[in-house]
Amino acid sequence: MRRLWRRCCDERGIALVIALSIMALLLVGGVFLLRMSSIEGDIAYNTVWAEGSFFAADAAINVAVDTIAPNVSNCAGASTPIGNGYSYQVLNTPPAPGCFAGTQQEAGYSLGSGTGYNPAGFVFYTFSFTGSGTGPRSAQRTIDAQATYGPIAQ
Repeated sequence: MRRLWRRCCDERGIALVIALSIMALLLVGGVFLLRMSSIEGDIAYNTVWAEGSFFAADAAINVAVDTIAPNVSNCAGASTPIGNGYSYQVLNTPPAPGCFAGTQQEAGYSLGSGTGYNPAGFVFYTFSFTGSGTGPRSAQRTIDAQATYGPIAQ
């Protein structure tokens, strides 16, 4: 019985068990931290791509603003590559079939020098368009914009 008791109380090998347990915990912690840093990197890349897509959509709006005129029936264009996997496209916006959305009449003062008050009113042209930007890994942003041009005397 004493022999059995001494064998149970013998602490030889316990250091190996403790060392292996600590190494297993460190391995699990290292894998967890490595996975977390990988996820953080993915989040950072996705943020950069989404922001680049937004700027591509903003470029589409700027292109549409540069082309507005009352006789423009359709301002939609093909997808235009910018570089580094980004591209933009000007889209048609409902309800208008193109960019020109209609006119709006208001009485008031002209911005022109010496024209004064016009009771008949002025016409303002309204344009509506949508810019779409795409980037790497299917990152996409869309911007809707409306511009008013005027006053134009009647």
